[in-house]
Amino acid sequence: MKKILLIVLAAVLTLGSAGCMGAGGNSVPGVSINDAPDPETVKASSYDASLKGLEAYLTDLCYLPKDMEPTEMMSNVIGAKEGHRFNITVERSAVTVELYEYDPDSLNEEGKRVIAEVQKNGKFYVFEDKSLKNNQAFEAALSNNGKYLVIYSPSNSDDTQVQRKKDFVQAVRTFA
Repeated sequence: MKKILLIVLAAVLTLGSAGCMGAGGNSVPGVSINDAPDPETVKASSYDASLKGLEAYLTDLCYLPKDMEPTEMMSNVIGAKEGHRFNITVERSAVTVELYEYDPDSLNEEGKRVIAEVQKNGKFYVFEDKSLKNNQAFEAALSNNGKYLVIYSPSNSDDTQVQRKKDFVQAVRTFA
């Protein structure tokens, strides 16, 4: 039963990521790099230490659009408490962002595996058995406190998108 659930999750993640890449700028909420405030004026400590707090923080930094409802993810499959996906545009490029919250003090085996893989390799596989046919690796980063995981997938790798990804990941890393 667990393998079937994992296969379904892998298909959803794969199809969801591929589907959003072709989305036009008109149907996907966008954020503009030019609208971003000075990061020194937006303090992470002012936000609730939760996934909702992280999302509010990233919204105030103009990394996520205001008033956007995220897609709920099947976070339990990777051992997380909760997870959300955002399909956005940044400077006319499609970006998929996934944010997950973990409870570092009570991780299940799946959560321990995913966290360990990200800490070691900067990526994780949906299935523990890496030889499975539909097993996909996801590049990811963890917050410094190990509570949040981010997958940031831009549709292209121009200099602007590479820098935006670094800045986004840094904001998640330092959120406590």
